[in-house]
Amino acid sequence: MPRLAEPKHGEVWNVMLDPVLGHEQAGVRPALVISNDSFNRAFQTLFIIVPFTRTDRGIPSQIRLLPPEGGLSTSSLMMCEQVRSVSIVRFRRRCGEVSEDTLLRVEQVIPRLIKRRTAIG
Repeated sequence: MPRLAEPKHGEVWNVMLDPVLGHEQAGVRPALVISNDSFNRAFQTLFIIVPFTRTDRGIPSQIRLLPPEGGLSTSSLMMCEQVRSVSIVRFRRRCGEVSEDTLLRVEQVIPRLIKRRTAIG
C-alpha cells in the first residue's frame, strides 16, 4: 500500500480536486495548505487548502504568487475565496513551500471574506 502524503502548513501540493460541483475549481492543480500543523496532526486525513489558478479575473481576494516560490514554474493566483477541506487521498505531489510573508497575506484575506459587516452610526 502506498504511503500517504504528509502535508504541512505553508506547503504547496498538487491536489486532485475532482469531482466538483458548480463553480468549484476542478482538476489537478497546486494548492496551499493553510490548516495549521496541530489541526493536521489531529485529523491526519483532512486538510484545509487554498487552490491556485493561472487565470487572472481581477478578483480582489486572489493573491499572486511568482515562481519559484512554492516550487511553481508559472505565475499563479491563490484563490482565497475557494478555501476548502480535502482528504489526504487528493494530494499528489509536494511542490514546495511559501514564505512567511505570503502566509501572512493569505491569513489576512480569508477572515475578511467571512467577517460579518456591522452598521456604522
